[in-house]
Amino acid sequence: MASAVDRGITLFELGRYEEAAKQLSENPADFTARYYLMLCYYNLNQYDRAELMTAQLLAEDPNQPDVFFIKAQIAKQQDKHADAQKFIDEAISIDPEDADYFGFKAGLLLDKKNYEEALHLANHGLSMDAKNSYCLNLRAQILTKLDRKEEASETVENILYDNPEDSFSHTNVGWVALEHGDHKKAMEHFRMALQLNPNNEYARNGMSTALKANNFIYRWHLKYAFWISKQTGKNQWIFIIGIYLAYRFSVKLLGEAGLSVLAVPLIIAYLLFALGGWMIDPISNAILSLDRNGKFLLDQNEKYSGILIVTLALTALVTGSVFYATGIAYFAALGLASLCAMVPLPNSFLRYSKTSRYFALIYGLLILLVGFVGPFIVKDTGSVLIAIIFMLVAFTWLDNIVK
Repeated sequence: MASAVDRGITLFELGRYEEAAKQLSENPADFTARYYLMLCYYNLNQYDRAELMTAQLLAEDPNQPDVFFIKAQIAKQQDKHADAQKFIDEAISIDPEDADYFGFKAGLLLDKKNYEEALHLANHGLSMDAKNSYCLNLRAQILTKLDRKEEASETVENILYDNPEDSFSHTNVGWVALEHGDHKKAMEHFRMALQLNPNNEYARNGMSTALKANNFIYRWHLKYAFWISKQTGKNQWIFIIGIYLAYRFSVKLLGEAGLSVLAVPLIIAYLLFALGGWMIDPISNAILSLDRNGKFLLDQNEKYSGILIVTLALTALVTGSVFYATGIAYFAALGLASLCAMVPLPNSFLRYSKTSRYFALIYGLLILLVGFVGPFIVKDTGSVLIAIIFMLVAFTWLDNIVK
């Protein structure tokens, strides 16, 4: 009769992690049981429990590279990138022949936009295991970021040749195609990835993005988003400030030339550029939620973002209409606050970083608070309106710092 540990390992391999954890917990003194229990907790996203198991395992045997690898993955999931790099370096120092470790470190450097070094690490991993799916997928992503499209396409072909029924590979190929501007090809690969693994969240997210890209406005936004994401933080700031200065200079020049009327479309274009990036995803989610098939691709947070931006837009429209009809200034404050909150509030639900998410959420609620309560505290409603506009402008700059 199989032992509880053997049954636990079998259940783990079947992906039945909760049942596996129950079986493995029956042998708390067994090293193998604790190792698989750690993996169960990690796959169940119970990172605190998994972290506790890693500490116990390393206390018993500090030379376990796989345990350090799990610690690195946990740290990455918790946005502790410095710790993730420290732990993966420890794993590599113990076992410098594991391609997955180099692939993981390449992924960390990809997140930091250190593309050349990331490519070197992915290639090093492939020199040890030429068929390593992790390193191949990362190599394709990195080459895409470096605009080396031919090499990226060649790598993609190798990935699918070696792993024609691997959901992860199809997902990454889909994202590479999306970044190359081929949303139809991307959709095919995301569809295949979801057929192979219906629980693949990365593929689901890619599929919803590809569907949104059917809209040419969203396609242009996506091109810009991919382009700006390749830039370093310094270059992003140079671009943002450069656009702002060019806008200010153009408006001033048109005013001095007596062509102020031409400044209106320029101002509108600048506002669409400056604010559109925050609102286009929630708006697209709202539209996709009306699609017969697309609505099933949205997760709960994406649905919330779509509902919220529609709610705020309707609130702004209704209160603005009431103000226009009655002249009661309070409704102007409500309308403007609802309009300005459309930038930070719906977008907050789409963020992965907790710091960034809470910043946008709290900031959006503060804008609404100023609009709803401000007129009762300050007699001059005009001052409240100015404060709301100032808060919105400040958010567009502060958010880039927090991100």
